[in-house]
Amino acid sequence: MHQQQSSSNNNNAPIFCDYTALNLNCGCPSPKVAGKGCFGAALMQDATLVQQLTSSMYHGSQGSIPITVKCRIGTDEGYQFTRDQYNARSDEEEYQSLKQFIETVASEGIVTDFQVHARIAVLGKNYSPADNRKVPPLRYYQVRRLAEEFPELNISLNGGVETLSGVKRELDECPVLDGIMVGRGWMSNPWAFAMSDELLYTDGQQLADSTRPKNRMEVLQAYGQHADYEEERWDPVKIRRFITKAASQLFSGEPNAKRYRIALDEIAGLPKKLMKEDPKLMGSQPPLSELILDAATKHLSEEVLYRTPKESYEKILYDEEQAEKRLLFVATGGNDAKQAEEKQSFIQEWQQTRKEDEMKESELNSM
Repeated sequence: MHQQQSSSNNNNAPIFCDYTALNLNCGCPSPKVAGKGCFGAALMQDATLVQQLTSSMYHGSQGSIPITVKCRIGTDEGYQFTRDQYNARSDEEEYQSLKQFIETVASEGIVTDFQVHARIAVLGKNYSPADNRKVPPLRYYQVRRLAEEFPELNISLNGGVETLSGVKRELDECPVLDGIMVGRGWMSNPWAFAMSDELLYTDGQQLADSTRPKNRMEVLQAYGQHADYEEERWDPVKIRRFITKAASQLFSGEPNAKRYRIALDEIAGLPKKLMKEDPKLMGSQPPLSELILDAATKHLSEEVLYRTPKESYEKILYDEEQAEKRLLFVATGGNDAKQAEEKQSFIQEWQQTRKEDEMKESELNSM
């Protein structure tokens, strides 16, 4: 299905989005969404309505693409959530409620693909989305059971899995799962997932496709071509920050990665700055691809830039192993807790960067 969107710039052609699926999110616990909005995770409390909505989505798209549903394993409907009360509730009752939701939504044969976050959504308290990702405990066994009892459906597990090794571990433990959904972990460190095809689909064998980037320098070179193409089509003042943002987490956790991100941020702000000083200065600027590559080569070592996906993954596994040893050392009475917390989590760092980017985008839009 090609969905035409109107362009904010009348001088440009309409945008056509080649969607491959439509997803109804019944898992978002945000008070703005599931509270006042009465959608998101609140929809789990009315399975019949979800079934009707997905049917309308299917017919509205002329049945041309799959309709999928993301949900949680339940909500706190009917009781006041506390950890103790939740742990005291019946696992079987929780599962049967989830099972009934899935059966109802899938009853017309339209929805066959579910991504299930293995936590409940707490809607009865003023929990933030971050609280709802941390406070309710993960119950992977509920999603695994769902996958075992509904082999005709595609059931993917979501929640708490942030690394490629974690994805592989969950799939190895429950082969009937059709997939693992990773969000923040991937966004905060995309290169950490560069070995996904080899590890998940070819049993660790090297892929023969020679067109794949062999390192992050090749990724930046290819992305630079795309960046230049986009800036030729759109106003750099409005779009450059979006373009550089996509490349900002490519070197998460590497030495001088923060300096690289700061350099990208400065590059992102150049068009606005130059337009204020003298619009003619924009024409003397190097292409965006060159600026991005210069930032990378200036702040990052060749070892980092040219490290292969396999080498990177092996390093990640080593770092994970060392982190586990440090945590075990602390848990068993070691007094060097500082070592266990010596690095801020990639995800926390990415979330902070995202907040700063949103503030800058807001300032740009208010011009």
